[in-house]
Amino acid sequence: MTKSKIHLTLFLFFFSVYALTGQGSIQSADGKIMFLLTQAMVENHSVSFSEMVTLNDTAGPQYSKYGLGMSILAMPFYLFGKLLSFLLGIEVSLSTQFAVSMINAIFTALSCLMVFRIATERFEFTLRTGLFLALGFGLSTIAWYYSEDFMSEPAATFFLLSAVYWVTGKNPVTRKWDLVWAGTFLALAVFCRLAVLVVIPGFILYQWMVWAESAEKNFKELAMDLIRPAIPVMAVLVLIMIYNYFRFADPLETGYEKISGRFLIGFFGILFSPGKSLFLFNPLTLFGCLACMLFLREQRKTAWLFGWLIVSNLLLFSSWHSWQGGLGWGPRLMLVVLPYLILPIGFLLREHKQAVKIPVLLALVAGILIQLPSVTVNATRYYYEMSREFGSLGHDQILFSPKYSQLIGQFKQVAVVFENLDDELQMAQMVSLAKKGERFLGADISVVLENGLAVNAPNFWWYYMRLFGYPFYFWLLPPVALVGVIMVSGYKLYRRAGDL
Repeated sequence: MTKSKIHLTLFLFFFSVYALTGQGSIQSADGKIMFLLTQAMVENHSVSFSEMVTLNDTAGPQYSKYGLGMSILAMPFYLFGKLLSFLLGIEVSLSTQFAVSMINAIFTALSCLMVFRIATERFEFTLRTGLFLALGFGLSTIAWYYSEDFMSEPAATFFLLSAVYWVTGKNPVTRKWDLVWAGTFLALAVFCRLAVLVVIPGFILYQWMVWAESAEKNFKELAMDLIRPAIPVMAVLVLIMIYNYFRFADPLETGYEKISGRFLIGFFGILFSPGKSLFLFNPLTLFGCLACMLFLREQRKTAWLFGWLIVSNLLLFSSWHSWQGGLGWGPRLMLVVLPYLILPIGFLLREHKQAVKIPVLLALVAGILIQLPSVTVNATRYYYEMSREFGSLGHDQILFSPKYSQLIGQFKQVAVVFENLDDELQMAQMVSLAKKGERFLGADISVVLENGLAVNAPNFWWYYMRLFGYPFYFWLLPPVALVGVIMVSGYKLYRRAGDL
């Protein structure tokens, strides 16, 4: 199997998994806002919309405070959704949301591919180790959960990984163009998520270390190597400032709240809290930390780059008032740094394979089992349950009480949802409300838990289509085909790795 065929097979495997387990709709408030902007740009050629998404919205034109990049990237998917509606006779609001929601299935599958490429091409790990690391990131971390909805983190993760891949290229002949590509992908990451700006000093440090180790320390060459990737980033920043001025009459106003969090609480919460711990939700990352000294010894420059990416994001989001990342699964805001905690495991496997093989495999399996309930049932259901029981204190209980951690509560919600499927009358009522486009903005939590289809059914798009009464070839044949692709591509990758 050639390298390009391996890459394609790897992408198809992960994309098929994400497409099979995707929710096919946009259920988060952030995703709905970005979707409405996409819709407004396509339908009305405008960057404002009128629909209110949260209780804090005021009447009048609404502007998205999130990165413009995601809404622009989603435009072809939105148009494809309209085409699906025309060809298949599906309600256009459903088909466009379905198409747009799948964008992160693609980006996350591409991120898995980039993890594999960095592992095998930059670190020269074996194909088997590269596949293991890709599997570890793709299915054993929260990346699986965030492949479902229309959020900015998966796209930013892919673009940042691509920037890292190109900046760490070692071919002096292609070095100039490698830096242009690195800057382009870094600019796209910033365009999707402005917080990515904190990683830029890490790229500058890496470039300086490369220059410092060169035989001829030419300051002009260093300046040019910094300018090349900076040009696309600066171009995107100018575009963002124009967008800010159009929205808020101030090029420096982004719409985000100012940093106002309590650092120690955020720092402890992201790393060690029962409800959001980076290590609890992504157990493989523990071995990435153990591998850091081996990584530093063998790839000093890249290790410093990875370290900056991790620490800068950790410090930034520990200071953020919403460090927990809303009603999501695990530490959402730290998704972009997970590849840099997974990739170093390859050095540990290469140096101490016999000693760490079993523990690493157990951590991989544990991580996959942890993610399964999050993609099976809408994670917000547990937040609603806790709010109904504890009121405004429910969120804190989830974050800081081991007894009420998501890692326990989400498994219970899976059991509750599957048990409630036997109530056919209630299910029919929820389907009827969903078909009417019923919204529960501001409704009592008990009403949402009783009538919200998205929190009372397995969170798979093909299951929703079955409930909505679509023909079997709409809801049965696609998942069967996806399972077939997963089995065939997975078997090919397994055989290829086993031949080495």
